[in-house]
Amino acid sequence: MTRALLVILVLALTACSSQEEAEFKQAQKAITQEHYRTALGYLDRVIKRNRPTKYPLEAAREAARISFFEVKDFNKAISYYQFIVLHSLDEKERLEAQKQIASIYFNNLQNYSLAIIEYSKLQQMPHTDQEAAQYKMNIARSQYYLNNFFQSESEIDSLLLLKSDDNIRFNALMLKGNILVGKKEFSKAADIFKMLIQKYPEKAVQENVALILAVCYEENFDFKSAIGILEQYRGKYSPPEYIELRIKRLQERMKNAPGAKGYRK
Repeated sequence: MTRALLVILVLALTACSSQEEAEFKQAQKAITQEHYRTALGYLDRVIKRNRPTKYPLEAAREAARISFFEVKDFNKAISYYQFIVLHSLDEKERLEAQKQIASIYFNNLQNYSLAIIEYSKLQQMPHTDQEAAQYKMNIARSQYYLNNFFQSESEIDSLLLLKSDDNIRFNALMLKGNILVGKKEFSKAADIFKMLIQKYPEKAVQENVALILAVCYEENFDFKSAIGILEQYRGKYSPPEYIELRIKRLQERMKNAPGAKGYRK
């Protein structure tokens, strides 16, 4: 490379840097004035050029933050996080951006098919056992919401083999119980809900596990057990009138069931 050509290249790169710096500063000024969409316009121009300066990644970071927290344009936020995943040299930053992508699809857009794909990518990146369990939990939930019960249950069974905290294990077993309810396997579901009540009594009350267990008993025409569990938890749920109505309805069903001789308390 001749000296003249080298000088031209340096001057060109300096001009690029100056131009992108100016637009980045314009974006920052717009942000301070809370003109977020104007700021995104400046940042988009910096990102689309993607020249070899520090500004495209800086712009993507700022644009992702604005899109997610200020504008609530979650699809645009994803595009900026994807840029970070592709172009950042910082492994930790790429990982955090990928987590954001998966979380937005799952929590904000409820696009469960794409959430499964993005959480599967996270499984191929560095992670702890706890993170692996959480990724599987969200994949299982996504499959459940898509009515893919077999795939969801398979993820749960795999998750339960991993080391994870009580919160994830409770949620995993709760989901498995709900999957079994969806498959109309009420006896198996009831076994899981009974175990949750025994092992996690406080959490079970918060998540209304006893009410779901009563439904499982009722679906199996075991009205006596359904009434028993509701009476056991009478006063722990609000409004209490709901429990009373459920008990009375079950008493009527038991009294009118084929072969019943009436219900005596």
